[in-house]
Amino acid sequence: MRGRLLAGTVLAALLTNLALAGCAPGLPSQADGKLVDDWAKMAAVTGWEPKVGECLGGAPTDVAMRSAPIVDCAETHFGEVVHVGTIKGDKYPGPAQKAAALAECDAKAKTYLGRPWGDARLELRVAFPRTGTWESGARWFRCEVAQVKTVEDDSSFTTRTGSLKGAIPAALLAGCVVVHKTGDDISQMEDVPCSKAHHAEYVGVFRDTATSPYPTSDRQWNRIHRECDKLTAKFVGVSVNQTLYYGGIATVRDKDTWASGDHAVRCAISFGKKTVKKSVRGSKGKGIPL
Repeated sequence: MRGRLLAGTVLAALLTNLALAGCAPGLPSQADGKLVDDWAKMAAVTGWEPKVGECLGGAPTDVAMRSAPIVDCAETHFGEVVHVGTIKGDKYPGPAQKAAALAECDAKAKTYLGRPWGDARLELRVAFPRTGTWESGARWFRCEVAQVKTVEDDSSFTTRTGSLKGAIPAALLAGCVVVHKTGDDISQMEDVPCSKAHHAEYVGVFRDTATSPYPTSDRQWNRIHRECDKLTAKFVGVSVNQTLYYGGIATVRDKDTWASGDHAVRCAISFGKKTVKKSVRGSKGKGIPL
């Protein structure tokens, strides 16, 4: 405030001097008597925004900070920015806006990567500006993909080198799993090579609607499994009706993450207690134990 008041005082003094100058000799011939017409126009204030293709030295976070280390993708890093979108309106994003942003991220990530991110040991996260940056006018959101150690643990971020743009390495693709149970409940899904005996195989990820409740009832889980059946049919190369003969596993985010707007569901085809020693991708159902 002091700086602004001081500037006003100086300007008032200048105007007073000019008024008094009316009784004095005229201005020099080279002066036009206008104070500010020759001042350069100030440039518009612009804020920092993330950029597509940047790789990040820090693990994914919900808030995108300018101080986050940006590194060359050839160097060790966690995430890679696959899209930067825009949020409309002045209200800081809540669950509904996050769900909409993630749906946009899904589509843009597929274009950037060359295939769905859910086909691999990757996680897609969205980050928004911190509230102060938002209040200053920022309306962007950042979509980034990061590698995870295991498909089951979606927060086990691990570093990698090289860009994922245009091609996901074959070694990174989500594959087959040995299912460990405690009673009737699945306690662990262990990633294994498909050449090793296994009980299930990942077929992809879909994002449930923004208004869908966290699944707790049989009816809610059955609806989710019907969506997984569509991915299974495409993965195996059969009709959706034929998937009724196969088992399935659906895993969702934890309850808090779901409530925040992230409704990603990962799907797998299950062989129950039986095992196979190869991938069933594109098998047309041949060799799948029933």
